[in-house]
Amino acid sequence: MAGFQEGTMGGVDTRDVLEGIGSFFADRPTRAAIVARRLLGRPDPGDGELSEHLIREIRRKTRIDGSMGGVLADTSWSAWELMELGCFTDCAGLVRMLGYVLAQQDKPGHFGEGCSPDAHARRHCHHFLSGFFSPGGRDEEIAPLHLPCGAVFTDEDEARLAVSLFTLRTVLRAGEDRRQSVRDHVTALLQSDLAAHAWSAEGKPDLFFLMAGAIAYGAPEHRDELQPALQALVEHQDNDGSWPNAHFFLSLDMLSGMTGPKAGLVLQRAVQRLPTLQRPDGAFGEDPDEEWTLIATRALLASRS
Repeated sequence: MAGFQEGTMGGVDTRDVLEGIGSFFADRPTRAAIVARRLLGRPDPGDGELSEHLIREIRRKTRIDGSMGGVLADTSWSAWELMELGCFTDCAGLVRMLGYVLAQQDKPGHFGEGCSPDAHARRHCHHFLSGFFSPGGRDEEIAPLHLPCGAVFTDEDEARLAVSLFTLRTVLRAGEDRRQSVRDHVTALLQSDLAAHAWSAEGKPDLFFLMAGAIAYGAPEHRDELQPALQALVEHQDNDGSWPNAHFFLSLDMLSGMTGPKAGLVLQRAVQRLPTLQRPDGAFGEDPDEEWTLIATRALLASRS
């Protein structure tokens, strides 16, 4: 397939993997395909019109309050999709979604609400946490929480933290880090024990990746503060490029937006696993999973930069 630079990276023939991905996405009329074709330098002539159609479809599904069915995770994801399709802060649909999302900060039901001796010791209570997004009151469980990359959070508290981190990433990509409440969320994360204990027996690496992936879109000073914690990624990466108890494609997704030598090193190691996972049709997943395949595209391209 023309348009791809030849070369290998860490023993991975990126050309072959990316050509397979390009073939898979060549004719698909989806958001993931549009983004992948753009990243690969092979946009379809009809992608502009297709993008406008998909944007209209997303906006058509939103409620008056800007939400997708009143569900925080779905609204955050739809806002992310709009940005990937070319909508930014001057897009009315995105503005409404972000308005809904930002209104959920510090509402009842957010992670860290209330206090207990254990939560206080871990800095996971309202004395330390501010600006977290609430998916709704505690009278309705949100677990299991399924993210678009396939990661699942079955514990209720972890699901509430995950949805706040997932939402923070969207908000920061939209440039809302100028808001003090959003910056408070990031500061609270950097001062919590999430980074220090993500790799302990009780730790949750997926939450660490979500946190790091969100902060990657934040202010430079916050990204700098995160750098020491990234050493854990180097120390705990397995020989096959993955991490114990971490969702591989969530890891790749978050790493692709991160900067710095540590993130670059572990991403280069991680993508070496991708050729062993690629299907004959160029996609990834037992069934062709467009999101996994788009994540693989970003990861491979980011690892070469």
